[in-house]
Amino acid sequence: MKKIFLSVLPLVYIIIVGCKGQNKLAYTMQTSSIDVKVDSILGLMTLKEKVGQMLNIGLPSVLKGDYWDARDSASFDDKKFQKFIVDYAVGSIHNTPQYLAGTDEWYQIVKKIQDASMNHTRLKIPVLYGIDNIHGANFIKGSVLFPHQIALAATWNREISAMNGKITSYESRAASLPWNFNPNIDVAINPLWGRISESFGEDPYLISEMGSAYVKGSQGESLKNPENTAICLKHFVGYGAGRNGKDRANALIPENSLRQYFLPPFKKAIEDGAKGVMISSNAVNGIPCHSNKHYITDILKGELGFKGVVISDFSDVEFLIEMHEVTASKREATKMAVNAGIDMLMNPYDIDVVDYIVDMVEKKEISMERIDDAVSRILKLKFELNLFEKPYNNPKDYPDFGSEKHIAANYNSAAEAITLLKNKEAVLPLKKGKKILVTGYAANSLNMLNGAWSRTFLGQDTKYNDPSKLTILNAIEKEVGSNNIEYVEGTNYTEDVNTADAVSKAKNADYIVVCVGEMPATEKPSDINELDLPQAQQDLVKKLSVYKKPIILVLLQGRPRIIREIEPMADAILMAYYPGEEGGRAISDVLFGTINPSGKLPYTYPKYSGNAVTYYHKKADIRDVNWGYDGFYPQFEFGFGLSYTSFEYSNFSIDKDSFKGNDALKISVSVKNTGNREGKEVVQLYLKDIVASVAPDSKRLIRFEKITLKPNQSQTVEFTIDSNDLKFIGMENTWIVESGDFEFQIGSSSQEVLKKQINYKQ
Repeated sequence: MKKIFLSVLPLVYIIIVGCKGQNKLAYTMQTSSIDVKVDSILGLMTLKEKVGQMLNIGLPSVLKGDYWDARDSASFDDKKFQKFIVDYAVGSIHNTPQYLAGTDEWYQIVKKIQDASMNHTRLKIPVLYGIDNIHGANFIKGSVLFPHQIALAATWNREISAMNGKITSYESRAASLPWNFNPNIDVAINPLWGRISESFGEDPYLISEMGSAYVKGSQGESLKNPENTAICLKHFVGYGAGRNGKDRANALIPENSLRQYFLPPFKKAIEDGAKGVMISSNAVNGIPCHSNKHYITDILKGELGFKGVVISDFSDVEFLIEMHEVTASKREATKMAVNAGIDMLMNPYDIDVVDYIVDMVEKKEISMERIDDAVSRILKLKFELNLFEKPYNNPKDYPDFGSEKHIAANYNSAAEAITLLKNKEAVLPLKKGKKILVTGYAANSLNMLNGAWSRTFLGQDTKYNDPSKLTILNAIEKEVGSNNIEYVEGTNYTEDVNTADAVSKAKNADYIVVCVGEMPATEKPSDINELDLPQAQQDLVKKLSVYKKPIILVLLQGRPRIIREIEPMADAILMAYYPGEEGGRAISDVLFGTINPSGKLPYTYPKYSGNAVTYYHKKADIRDVNWGYDGFYPQFEFGFGLSYTSFEYSNFSIDKDSFKGNDALKISVSVKNTGNREGKEVVQLYLKDIVASVAPDSKRLIRFEKITLKPNQSQTVEFTIDSNDLKFIGMENTWIVESGDFEFQIGSSSQEVLKKQINYKQ
């Protein structure tokens, strides 16, 4: 007999004893579809029990001490535990115990909560535990720390994104954490935004493809598989478009832009089965997303057909008062959020929203239909995750947790993300047996490799770093021997430490490897006022250039920091993003040629802070001071990345000179490896609408494929497109296609392309 029968049937018997159909209901609970099971439980619930399911609290709320107390063990407060878990039967919990717990500790934490929920509450409904596992199961001791999403995007490899999702799910489930608040599929159009490191970049199509792969890898074929987790897409919608580049800043997004750029990644992920969506903390056009019924109910649940759970972000109902100032009352803020369509409220500290909602339903300020919709979605997800039968998992059932297999996948992800932006006179790969000066803020730091959300929220604490992992300095020393290496710190993030010492030692070096970057941070702590790399780090490079020795610049940063003044002084530049705890090894292997770099930029790397423009700009955006159209100034273009080999594109063909209606076009190109070593290349297909009723983009990515070629090997890459690929959002804010001329561009980046023009007729 299944546990669901044992858990729910006694309750059913108590409530309907003597009623005709008792046996039928018991059978229904045991064997029927999830929807019927949900309806059966929903029919037994009191209003307070329903609303309890809509609350997501922070774990520290039921631990001893104040919420943000630092702890070294998860010691439950009996009084708080009884109130939240038993008396109010909260539906969901998030957050950590304020220290780094291992799988055994997580097992004990979750088991304590689930045992209470399923044995000491009237309805015996399990809790849904959610966690921000942003780049691997980052809040679980011993898990692998993958590259951040911006680095995954730089691989342009769907399989790598899927594998990252799969392993993150496996290692999360080893700690009994079944719901991951990830992936971030925000469209990051402003590089000042600190959370660009957690995104897949600026392009809606690349985000859609990499996000979809992550969702599929995480959720697998079935959530009943105890190795899969449900995901929660972030953040609906427009979080990455803050007007001033700051976190949670107001965005101004016209309806046509919302539909053209910001909705497609969510649409794709929802079509691929995403089970959760988290609402954006900011406001769009002055309307806070958490109170925007048009966005949540009409578009997300209506047009996009989302059937999963919509959850608020941390304390964002309160922020309707404190930050957005659209109400002065938490009761009213709660009503706004629930009536807008939010199903679960992340109210981390207290239980008051439950009482508010109960009161408002009784007074008909919130409909029972809205409550039933929310609770049905939550219960359905719990059934899909099989939590009624298996509310927690034994860590011993996960032998691959932190395994060499997972570490190898992590290393491969980091290695394939690293993007070679410059290689003057083929200075890379470095020759062994030479004297190398290694210097810079990021040269000897695991935290700089891992970035934020690494064991701690900001990722700046060193006490949880794994001593077996290699910094860039460690990895280079291991490769060529410490006798060939001189190391000088040079600077910290913003200030000189001993640049003069570095310059002195550079005199005798054959190569200078300068590792620069930005301090790990996320959310509000990641806000900056200038996009330029801090001056002390730039000055280090400038002073080191005096000897005219080859300088290799390694960038560890979540977003593109301006390097316009020092770029000419560097002979080679590697963009490593935040590559994770295997990043030191991967960077060294790229420097010495064990790995042939194949990463491509997932954003436009700007040359000037005041001219940060996406590659898919409008022509009017690049009007220059001479009234021409030469005002697009990227340091490196979107999709750009070099290799230690070379690729030649030829035989670009389209099977028709024109097409119409629902016809399909076959587009092909030959790519040949003309160098002397095996390499990977990303073949990118762009579309330019020549004339349109709404000002067309300069171009937009519509297909890509990553291929591997041996020296002198050729491959024909084919893409199929149809009229759907020609569509854009018209003046009526709907997708349309117009007759006219279109240009297809294919090549190795958004700039290096072959072009062909065709005509389309409806």
